[in-house]
Amino acid sequence: MKIIPVLMALLMLFACLSPAAFADASTLDIIQGAGTTQAFTDEAVPDEDVQAILRAGLASESAINQQPWYFVAVTDKAVMDELSASGGMPPMGGGAPGTPNGMPAGEAPKDFPAGESPMGTPPMGGAPAGDAPAMMAAGGDKAALGDSPLAILVYMDESSKSPNPNFDCGLAVQNMYIAAVSLGYGAKVISSPTMTLNGENHDQICEELGIDPSLTAVAVLLIGKADEGVDGVSSASTRADFENKVTVIG
Repeated sequence: MKIIPVLMALLMLFACLSPAAFADASTLDIIQGAGTTQAFTDEAVPDEDVQAILRAGLASESAINQQPWYFVAVTDKAVMDELSASGGMPPMGGGAPGTPNGMPAGEAPKDFPAGESPMGTPPMGGAPAGDAPAMMAAGGDKAALGDSPLAILVYMDESSKSPNPNFDCGLAVQNMYIAAVSLGYGAKVISSPTMTLNGENHDQICEELGIDPSLTAVAVLLIGKADEGVDGVSSASTRADFENKVTVIG
């Protein structure tokens, strides 16, 4: 059938587009072609966009409506670097009134409605703290925690009655990823930081983040404007052929 080569050509075309090009794209275009961003600029993500992305996660499907997820939005680069490099982080201290987790104003989404706001190990490797994204070349370092202006830590409540809380959290991550790309940002989902977040300093990290230590980290979503000066396309791994991964019956 000729439709398969045409579809593959379209997917390759979308893969070459910058994340900003998806700001006005359809949801289907975003899902099929956004890809993974491996280098971010330092441009901050405005609070209204952070909240829009978080709300997309909160709107995700959930088995028997258990909503077993919990999100911590971090925009403080020092906090990201500490989490990534040492498995711990310095106390955040008291923040401005009305800000979640006691974070200072500007470091977390502000004025989140009541009931929806975030509650009150070894080195991970990756790009060294402070390295400029522009130094990453095709086939070189890939974006890690600390390389984006926004990181959303996704935690899971294993005590929920959801038959598969991991799956529910995965749906929430995907919703936030699509929301971020639809707003013109690049995004990348990583799981390696969870080894630190759930490691020997888990309870300390939870205390410093202001979250319940019974929660378990399952993923981290990196979000920010893509660094267009870095080639994130030519060395990207290819996707499996449609016919090798799909069976259509009927």
